[in-house]
Amino acid sequence: MEKIPILLHGAITGLIVYQSAIVAPNVFRLMSPKESSLFLRTIFPRFFLIIVVLSLLGNLFALIYLNWSSAIICGISASLSLVAYVLIPMTNRSRDEGNDAKFNRLHLASVIITTIILLLSILGALL
Repeated sequence: MEKIPILLHGAITGLIVYQSAIVAPNVFRLMSPKESSLFLRTIFPRFFLIIVVLSLLGNLFALIYLNWSSAIICGISASLSLVAYVLIPMTNRSRDEGNDAKFNRLHLASVIITTIILLLSILGALL
């Protein structure tokens, strides 16, 4: 049971890699811009909420088994995922309004946050 945080770090890592390497590229390749926009606006909020839930579960188990490094990593991942979740409506609105500069900044922030979560999850799985 004390290895559950490691399993959850691995699940988050797998989710991010799958989303980034499989889902997103194929959405843009196979769907029209209108369809891909609708699909991504549906999937990304869920993506970040799943990371929040997995991180909070990892945090709970890490605290129960006094695994402080994993607890910290899970806490940071949950917090960053919530930030990314909050950015989604602003990112969508900037795209809808044609504000490309704002969209690019918000999208970049989301990508950076996701990359940090990925790196933290890999680190957490190795600790």
